[in-house]
Parts: sequence; structure tokens; C-alpha cells
Amino acid sequence: MIVFDDVTFTYPDTERPVFERLSLELPEGSVSLVGQNGTGKSTLLLLAGGRLLPDSGTVLINGRDTASFQSEEERAEYAAHIYQNVEFETEEKVEDLLSYVYENGFHSEKDPRFIDELVKHFELEKTRRFSPGRLSKGEHQRVILAFSLLYGSNHIMMDEPVFALEPYQKERAFSYLTEYARTRGVTIYYSAHELELTEKYSDHMLLFSKTAPPRLGPTRELFQREIIEEAYEVPFVMLKQRESIFREGLTKINEAQRPGRE
Repeated sequence: MIVFDDVTFTYPDTERPVFERLSLELPEGSVSLVGQNGTGKSTLLLLAGGRLLPDSGTVLINGRDTASFQSEEERAEYAAHIYQNVEFETEEKVEDLLSYVYENGFHSEKDPRFIDELVKHFELEKTRRFSPGRLSKGEHQRVILAFSLLYGSNHIMMDEPVFALEPYQKERAFSYLTEYARTRGVTIYYSAHELELTEKYSDHMLLFSKTAPPRLGPTRELFQREIIEEAYEVPFVMLKQRESIFREGLTKINEAQRPGRE
């Protein structure tokens, strides 16, 4: 469990706190973070994983104060973090990187079949032969998803982990992440704009708005049309239109930037 106790956080060179005296007990399982851009979703994930420290108050991961971590490795054992636009500057092949992450991660028992399972589920059969620099955005994102599970942390923070994927790949990813969390006893927190999928697959939801502190509850209770519309300040139908437009634009960018491969 991750606990925010009276947490205040303000970014340098800004006057308004992102969070002010925030107290939350984040549940275990699969937890989605949804809401408008600029409402603190990414910041909360960074605080929850110890990548940012509060100005005041404490954040505890399984009872451990995030301010007490002495190294990135020590921090990562408690909580791994997937950044939205992480890049890898290496010429090593994806298949070698997958093995390296698994061998040097925190799983107590190693089973090579787990790598094969992730390769199949995230459709990396062809991708594994290339280095990360030769992948499209969607391919790169699927590799990062596999890395996060191979690492073996108790908590995994994912900032927009599926935004570049095809619709069917998003569904497969959320389905697998939810099952992984339930069967392995791991907690996964992820921010996402795919509201229908978060409703379907997350156990709990943390709903962000510009006018109130984050609101936490079971997804089946919190995902109500009027509640969602109040948080986003637009009609529900417009949210689906926004996602469709964003997806079309991203697809065009991916096609334009897809590296050449043989």
C-alpha cells in the first residue's frame, strides 16, 4: 500500500501547489488515474514512486518513507516507473534487453517462459530482433510494457502506457496488466485517457479535476457519467471524440516517423 500523509508539493518556479495537504491511502491491485491534462496525474505517480519528494508531509510505500531511499536500485525494488516518453540509446537487440532486465530484476523465481509469454502477448516476435532506436512509437511502448513486468517491482507506476497502441492492443494490454496484478500480488497504477477500458479493467479509480483534490473509489462506483463529466468539464460523448481524433493524429505521426528496417 502507498500512503500520502498531508503531502504538499509545488514545482520550482511556480506558485500554486499541485497538491496541498493531500492525504490518501492508495489501494492495491489495478488502479487507474484519469482526468484532464494538467491536474496532477503524472506528478502523483512520481511522488508515489519516490521519483519526486514532497515539500512537506510523507509518502510511504509499504511503510517505507520515500525520502529514505539511498539509490535508484533501492527505490526501484519498491516501485518501478514507466515514463511517458522514455527512450533507450543502445544498439542492443530488444531480445537481449528483455533477458537482461529479467535477469537483473527482483523476481524471486526466474522462469524463462515468462519472457516468451510477454513476447507473444505484446506481439514482439518480430520486434525483438531490432534495437529500440529502430522501433515505431507503438512498438517501443509495447517493449517498455514488457520491461516493466520483467523487472519484478512490488508497485509499477505507468504514465500513459498505451497511448500509442492500436485499439485492440490497448485492450490486450489492460487485460493482461489486470490479470498480472491479481495473480502476482503486484499493484499497478496507470494514468490513461481510455475511459471505457479503465472502467472495464481497473479495480479502483483515482479521478482528477481542476477544482478539487483527487477522488478515490472502486471503479464500478466512481465511473458514473455525471461524475466523469464534472471532472472533465465536457459532455461524456466529447471525451470519446477526443480520443478518436488523438488516435488518428498519432497514427499519422507514427507512419511518418517509422524507421526503415530490413
